[in-house]
Amino acid sequence: MQPRISVIILNWNGRKWLENCLSSILKQELDEDFEVLLVDNGSTDSSVEYVKNDFPEVRVVDLERNYGFAQGNNLGVSHARGEYLIFVNMDTKAEDGWLKNLVMAADEHLEYQILCSMQLPIQEKNKVWTLYAVGAPAISPYESTFTITDSLFASGACFLVRRNWLEKLAYLFDSYYFCYSEDIELSLRTILLGGRIGYVRDSRINHYSHGSEPLVFWAQRLSARNLLLTYYKLFTPKNFARVFIVYVICVIDALIFHFKRAALGLLKGILDFFFSFRRYEKYRRWFLTVKRREDEYVFRRFLYIGRLDRTLFKKIYSCSG
Repeated sequence: MQPRISVIILNWNGRKWLENCLSSILKQELDEDFEVLLVDNGSTDSSVEYVKNDFPEVRVVDLERNYGFAQGNNLGVSHARGEYLIFVNMDTKAEDGWLKNLVMAADEHLEYQILCSMQLPIQEKNKVWTLYAVGAPAISPYESTFTITDSLFASGACFLVRRNWLEKLAYLFDSYYFCYSEDIELSLRTILLGGRIGYVRDSRINHYSHGSEPLVFWAQRLSARNLLLTYYKLFTPKNFARVFIVYVICVIDALIFHFKRAALGLLKGILDFFFSFRRYEKYRRWFLTVKRREDEYVFRRFLYIGRLDRTLFKKIYSCSG
């Protein structure tokens, strides 16, 4: 019988994380069968052999080379059979009830197209991930009392998406991104096409973060380039210009006034954006014809937490059009 639920774990040299990750997922209690797929991005640390030998109930998809986080997960979708597609980072350990509560929320709240788990310890007090004024992800400082809390952003570390919504979106992640900011693009595409994203209070998973140990400069470079490409392809030209101005101000502030070396990677990412944005000209014109929400919907829901956010950036966005 075809499973209704597919749990997809993308792995790249994550052998040291897999025992906790897979064990915690396989022991989840659910009133129906679910499949677990390990999609391996060309690991060289014997991850594939380990899973095949120690977790025979896990279906291994061996990609044989590193396609990146974005395309690796896209390929995972092509092998999954479920209607609920649940994506989980390899550097995680699920709490008891994690899967049951996530699936129950999806069954009972059809108004949400994407549902996310609470990542411990960073979301301990039901503080959800969202997007702040620069357009990037941040944890809200506000504790939510809701069973499901709406958000602009679905963290790629652990989320459920309905297959029928994914078919409407046409693709999960933008494969050109390789990794970083691909979940921002998925989230904004969902929001602007009329969908809803929510965090499920009782679906909890431990996330140890940075299991693949990225190089800081390279990571910041891709994050910046891909974030700017996201707003370029999905927002109107005027509103993209506003996001761009805010982003550049933040990078300059980090580089000059706070002496953050990581800002050099962000600066390189901004330069890379100018060599790649033209690939989206046709897509952005098409997207403007199908989007169901205006960019202002996003601007009004940005998290404004700092003095610069409230005094300058909010003013920049308030005159959007």
